[in-house]
Amino acid sequence: MDRRIKRTRAAVFNAMLDLMVEKDASKITVLELCKRADINKSTFYLHYKSMNDCLQSCFQTIMDGVINISKRIKYDEIKNDPTKAVTILLNEVEKEVDYLYKFKASSICGPAIKVLKENLVNCIAENNGFTMEDNYYEITAITFSVAGCIDAIIEPLPVFKKDELFRLMYNMLKSHSNN
Repeated sequence: MDRRIKRTRAAVFNAMLDLMVEKDASKITVLELCKRADINKSTFYLHYKSMNDCLQSCFQTIMDGVINISKRIKYDEIKNDPTKAVTILLNEVEKEVDYLYKFKASSICGPAIKVLKENLVNCIAENNGFTMEDNYYEITAITFSVAGCIDAIIEPLPVFKKDELFRLMYNMLKSHSNN
């Protein structure tokens, strides 16, 4: 992807998050977003069909990062030693903690987190070859773990204590594997 496209999309993404902290996403106008992102309206429409398309793209950017992490998660590895998975997850969160805090304050956070949890569970289950019929326990454990980990990260923001979260998540995942 061209550097200018990346730069424009990053500016729009950051502007959208900033504005979502200030007001409901449905009340943000293209003009406001363009002004905040320091781009022209014509540039906006080169990249997005509408505000809804832009909002979806911003959410998809966040979702893609998390889904890419989940593709590397192997159920048996977590069951035996969750250290690697928890470390990867928390390192990614640490890089994006400012964005996540802004996102948490936005009006779309609740519904978006619900979709994120569902997609994460489905991706982890699919990547491990699990079906609900054959792997009910594993998928239920994944669902519980994903929900708990995401809530443990999002709820305390802007406070992010990586070491404490690591211990908490490690112990929670380890306790599931002992059952």
